Amino acid sequence: MNTETYGTHLGKTKSSEPSIGPIDSGHNFAEQEALILKPKALEPLPSWLAWCDRNSKPVKRVQPREIRILTPWQKNGPMTIRDWKHFGAWASFRARPKNPKLKRPAKPFCAAKYLPCALRKRQLDEEELRERILMLAKPRKITEKYNTPDQPPAYSPAIPWGKPPHRDPGRPFNPPYVPDCFPTDELEADFWAQLRFPVRQAALLGKTTPRIQSLAKPRVYPPTPHCPVPEKVLHPLDVPPPPRRKFTNRGWRMHQIRLLYLSKPVFRNEMSFFYRQM
Repeated sequence: MNTETYGTHLGKTKSSEPSIGPIDSGHNFAEQEALILKPKALEPLPSWLAWCDRNSKPVKRVQPREIRILTPWQKNGPMTIRDWKHFGAWASFRARPKNPKLKRPAKPFCAAKYLPCALRKRQLDEEELRERILMLAKPRKITEKYNTPDQPPAYSPAIPWGKPPHRDPGRPFNPPYVPDCFPTDELEADFWAQLRFPVRQAALLGKTTPRIQSLAKPRVYPPTPHCPVPEKVLHPLDVPPPPRRKFTNRGWRMHQIRLLYLSKPVFRNEMSFFYRQM
């Protein structure tokens, strides 16, 4: 058997022949296949291992259980019907809010008998008391009912669209004084001829806009249309008869119906073509 020894870190002996061979029943391997193991020295455990084992465990905190002290109305088990009746009778009498009695204010100290605090209250009869109440209830000064004057609304025209009305403080102005009657017609004519209305400076500097000019013009009825309106086309049956005596109203209507019937297209049957050829 040609054997070749190779140097390895395990000191293993190898051969050029295959290593497959019969295995002993006692599991006794050949010396060539045996491994030479070096014994390892036991190293000491690190110092931090014991600290990690001790601090990695959860802390067990012991909490002492409090002893529950039951009140007179508490018990370990559920309340019975008798207990509920007893509790209802107790609550209806004990659980109601107390109505504290109001203490009377202390009587003020009076230093002398001649002071008003020392005088006794006069006891009035029922009739005198009623008269006294009516006299005190009557107002000292009776005034007439106030009637609000009927003031017309202030002049506030809405000239531009979409804007609030302009409040003009000078409108409405007071009308001029006009006498109730005139002795003669000449005096009345002179009065109206000499009457002048005051004009404000703001009105003299104002400029009229096309909108105000259109509002100042009188309305025209019927209003002028924006575009020409075409004449209404009457139905043939609604056309009045011509001004002549040839047709009556009924005859003219029958004539119009006859014209409508004759103006419609003629729809002939397909077989009528063959019968016409024959």
